Amino acid sequence: MGIPAANDKIITPKKHSSLIKKESIKNGKWKVQFDAIVIGSGAGGSVAAAELSHKGWKVLLIEEGSYFTPANFNSDEFLSHARLYRDAGFIVSEDQTINILQGRSIGGSTTVNWQTSLFPPDYVTTEWKNRFGWEGYAKNEMLPYINEVHERLGVHEVPNPLINPNNSVLLNGGKKIGLNPEVLLNNNRGCIGLGRCGLGCPINAKQSAFLTWIPDAINSGATVISNMRVVKIKDGNVKTVIAEFTPDAYEQSPKEIIESMEATAPVVIVSAGAIEGPALLQRSGLGNKWVGRNLKLHPTSTVFGKFKNEIKMYEGPPQSIVIKNGHNLDNTGYGYWLEAAPYRPSLASSLVPFKGKTQFEVMKDFNHYNAGIVLVRDGADGETNANVEWSWGRRKVNFSLTPTDGQNMLRGLKSLCELTVAAGAHEVIVPFTRFEKPIAVNAQTSWDWILQESFAPGFMAVGSAHPHGSIQAASEEKLGAVDMNFELYGHNNIFVMDASLFPTGLSVNPQITTMSISLRAARKLASEKDKRTTI
Repeated sequence: MGIPAANDKIITPKKHSSLIKKESIKNGKWKVQFDAIVIGSGAGGSVAAAELSHKGWKVLLIEEGSYFTPANFNSDEFLSHARLYRDAGFIVSEDQTINILQGRSIGGSTTVNWQTSLFPPDYVTTEWKNRFGWEGYAKNEMLPYINEVHERLGVHEVPNPLINPNNSVLLNGGKKIGLNPEVLLNNNRGCIGLGRCGLGCPINAKQSAFLTWIPDAINSGATVISNMRVVKIKDGNVKTVIAEFTPDAYEQSPKEIIESMEATAPVVIVSAGAIEGPALLQRSGLGNKWVGRNLKLHPTSTVFGKFKNEIKMYEGPPQSIVIKNGHNLDNTGYGYWLEAAPYRPSLASSLVPFKGKTQFEVMKDFNHYNAGIVLVRDGADGETNANVEWSWGRRKVNFSLTPTDGQNMLRGLKSLCELTVAAGAHEVIVPFTRFEKPIAVNAQTSWDWILQESFAPGFMAVGSAHPHGSIQAASEEKLGAVDMNFELYGHNNIFVMDASLFPTGLSVNPQITTMSISLRAARKLASEKDKRTTI
C-alpha cells in the first residue's frame, strides 16, 4: 500500500520556506484563523479532524511530532524510539516506579502500536454507566461505530500461520495448565509478520491514522502541520492556541522555519493523550481538579522464559494471543490478563533486573527468550494512585500500584511463570529486583512463593504501554473533568477526544475505543457547526 497522495499537503519543516512566502509570514510567527483547532493527530484527533472537515468545518490539526513514512522506518531500535516516541520511549514517573511508552508523530501512537484492536466488554461499559453516568456506550449500542472503525482499519483475527513462537508460549503453555487462550484481533491489511510494528510498519500493512483518517481530513480541506508543540490554550469566545516549533533531534532543520503559531478558532479539541493532554490544560489554567487525576496506566510486569529453540520474540505480529482467566479475581470483572510482548534488545535489557556480567549473559542468548506480560486494571480499589501534574515548568507523572492491583499482579505473575514452564522453558527471569540471576526450572517447580512477594516501589519492575483516564469524563462535574459531550466543564467549546477520557482500566484498548467514541462524538459536534462557530 502506498502513501496517500493527500499526505503531500502535510506541512513539514521542509515546506516552511515556501509557506512563509505564500502567507507573507513575518518574524517567523504565523497567525491563522480556523473554525476548529485539533491538538494531536492520534486515534482521537485524526478522527475528529476528518469528521469536522467532512462537514465543512475549516480545521487545523496540530502535531508535536514529525511526519514519518516507511522510508524513515527501520530496525534501529534506539533511533526509532528517539524519533517516534514521547521522551524517546521513556516517560518515567517521578520516583522512577514505572516507565511508559507513548507515540509522538503524525498518527500518534497508532503509528507504533502493536495492532491489538478491542472495544471494552460489557462489565466495563456497565461501570462507566453506573459510576460515571456514561449512557449508551455498551458494545451493542456502539456497534455501528465499532464496525465502521473495524472496516476502515481492516480489523480481523490473526491467522494461525502468523502466530509467532512468542505468542505460542501463551497458546501452548496456557492450554497445558487448563487456561483458555484466545486469538486477538489486529488491524492491518496485508501483514506478513515482519514484527516491526513498534518501530513503524515498513510496508504500510498496519492501518495507522496517517494512512486513514489524516488523509481523509486533508482531502476534506483540513490543514495538517507537524513539529509544532502547543504550549498554551487561551479561552474566550474565540480561543487562541499558541504553538512553538519542535525540531526532530535527528534531522537538521531548514534555515528558514515558522518559529511559532498563533491560531484562533471558536472550537478547540484536545487530543494530546493521557500524559501531555492534562499537562497542556493545567499549564493553560483550564479545567477542574479532575484534570490529570485518576491516570490509568494498565500496569504491566514481565516474565522472560529461556527455551532451547529460538523464539525471536520480535518477529511476527506482536500480540496475537490473550489469556483472560484471571479477569474476575476481584469480583468486579477485572483482575489480570496475560499477553505477549515483542521486546527488542534495548527495551528487553532495561527490563532484565540484573547487572554486569549476568545481564550480558542473558542478552547474549536473547533470541532464545520469550516475553510474557501481566496486565492489571489500575484502580481496582477505586481511584488510582497515579496522576499527571504540571509543576514548576515541567510535566510530572506520579504512580504507585493500588493494593488490589498489586495482589492481582502477583497472581498473574504466578500463572505466567507456570504456563511459561509448561511451554518448555528451562530458565525463567522474574521481575523482582531481589533476584540476581535467572531461575532454573522444571515441571515440578512451585511458584506459590510469588504471592508473598512485595510489589512496593523498587521491589518489582513495572511498565505501561497505553495510558488513559487522566481527563476523566463523567455526567457530573464532581466526578470528572469533561461532560458527556466531552466538553470541558466550565469552558464552552473546549473538548477532549482521546484515550484520556476513559475512567476505568483493563479491557479498554485505547485505539479502537478512542476511534469509535471519538467518531460518535465528532459526528455529533460536526452537526452543530452553526451553533459552535457563530460568535
